[in-house]
Amino acid sequence: MVGRPTGPALARFVSDEDPAQVFHALERDGAVVVEGLLPEPVARALRDDFQPHLDAVAWCNTADGLTNEFFGHQTKRLHGLLARSPRFADVVVHPLLRAMCDHFLAPRTRDYRVSTGELMVLGEGQGDQLLHRDADSWLHFPEPRPEILVSANFALTDFTADNGATRVVPGSHRWSRERKPQDDEVGQATMPLGSALLYSGNVLHGGGSNQTDEVRIGLYVGYLLSWLRPIENHVVTNGLEALRAAPPEAQRLLDFTESGWEAFA
Repeated sequence: MVGRPTGPALARFVSDEDPAQVFHALERDGAVVVEGLLPEPVARALRDDFQPHLDAVAWCNTADGLTNEFFGHQTKRLHGLLARSPRFADVVVHPLLRAMCDHFLAPRTRDYRVSTGELMVLGEGQGDQLLHRDADSWLHFPEPRPEILVSANFALTDFTADNGATRVVPGSHRWSRERKPQDDEVGQATMPLGSALLYSGNVLHGGGSNQTDEVRIGLYVGYLLSWLRPIENHVVTNGLEALRAAPPEAQRLLDFTESGWEAFA
């Protein structure tokens, strides 16, 4: 199959790149690709951990039964990822992701938390997702909105132009809300297994269309200012047993402490 045009290219880095260079490009463009952020064996092990849980759910398995064009008709989404794979704790505390949070979020908060972790699967025939900004979940912020959310989407399969690699509009994190992208302003985050798309909560993006008979699996982690309410209640989705078994730093980022005091940081 001939690949679709991928539009403007995102800046690309390797996992041992100077973080300052990565963050400079992320500030400029709103999104970057970091190849090899997870070693391929780790990415495959995560995928193997999640696979039985994916097999157990139907397509379009959103909790509220929505089957609209935003969530998609040929998608599967899973939360409570720590309970499904203890390896998820290592993703949450990845040094580059922590450095990204320190750079973009720490100036506005005493701390930050994981807003949500999500496994996002695109199946054959799924069309382009509506372009959107993740930070719009907190619409009460005046424009121009500061960075309140930064995210990573890890490729647990190769992301290609044909199987639904995430579409991104570089620079749109600085646009007014009224401006709409032209077709030639929309690129795709094609990347091999184990790579990650790092992006601002203010940048326009959305899942691509899957024109293959493969599934495209992405592992999303979004980090939020700690004084905002996260999308996912990690105690509910993961359960106490999984959280108590996680390393202390992962527990904190998933907003779990036995005393509860740090929840108010």
